[in-house]
Amino acid sequence: MTNLQKNEIIQLIETETQRLGSQKKVSTKCEVSAATISQMVNGNHELIKPEMWLKVGFALGYDQSEWQIAETLGYRKVANICTDAKNEAFFMMLSSPAGMGKTAPLKTYFELNSDNEVFYIKCREWAKREFLVELCKSLGIDSTKYYVHVDKLGAKVSEFFNQRKGKKPLLIVDDAGKLRDSALRWFIHLFDENEDNMGCLIAGTEYLEKRIRDGVRLKKLGFDEIESRFGRTYLGLIGTTQKDTQLICTANGIHDKALQNQLFSECNPLKKTLKTRDGNQTIEVIDDLRRLKRVIKREKLKLQYA
Repeated sequence: MTNLQKNEIIQLIETETQRLGSQKKVSTKCEVSAATISQMVNGNHELIKPEMWLKVGFALGYDQSEWQIAETLGYRKVANICTDAKNEAFFMMLSSPAGMGKTAPLKTYFELNSDNEVFYIKCREWAKREFLVELCKSLGIDSTKYYVHVDKLGAKVSEFFNQRKGKKPLLIVDDAGKLRDSALRWFIHLFDENEDNMGCLIAGTEYLEKRIRDGVRLKKLGFDEIESRFGRTYLGLIGTTQKDTQLICTANGIHDKALQNQLFSECNPLKKTLKTRDGNQTIEVIDDLRRLKRVIKREKLKLQYA
């Protein structure tokens, strides 16, 4: 662990302290003691192991990856959705197939706006209690005092955002389709208690849209209310165009135009129809950014050992 890396993590701690309100809340989010956070910030590093630095850093979004994000069509759309949700205090849904490129833009938007009342959580297969415990932790709320009553956890989260209503906070919930029904129904209460005071964007694969639509059709408990709170609108992404591929390749060190076009073709682009102001336009797009990422890394390795 270099001094430069430590300084980067200290900067993240200081930014998060300003955002959440105290070093104690930062320590809660990172699941370390308040003394550890204090020692990091105050330069008492002798007894802090590299593993502890990384634990704190990863909890605050520290990324050692060399992969560079490019401002593609999909990136700009996700950023615009986040901005609209925040500025207009909208509850919105983003539902697109896996690999389309949702998570990287969402995390980048959060990292660029973390000091502007933007909050992010990536979900697993959680029920309501598990989800709220993890959400409390990400917001620096000590959930151990309220663990007996799950409704108190939700009330604490709602209070957290209500206290920031003048700053138009935004909650980004990634992989929301993995949440159990009870956790999804909680967003009804979050909306009712913070309508017009905060934004919320839930994102997931196409299964998120299918699941909610099916829930409404089958009259499952709460699903019509969920869809209503999120405007009965499902936003999506179209994929990675040839121009996007060129931008991604260039950002990651591959500048040869012929090779960029070759990698685009290798990823088996599909023809899709894009609606524009001038009518419908047929374009070729890659459906899975992960595949493009792999072939770019492969070519970089070839160049490295050439």
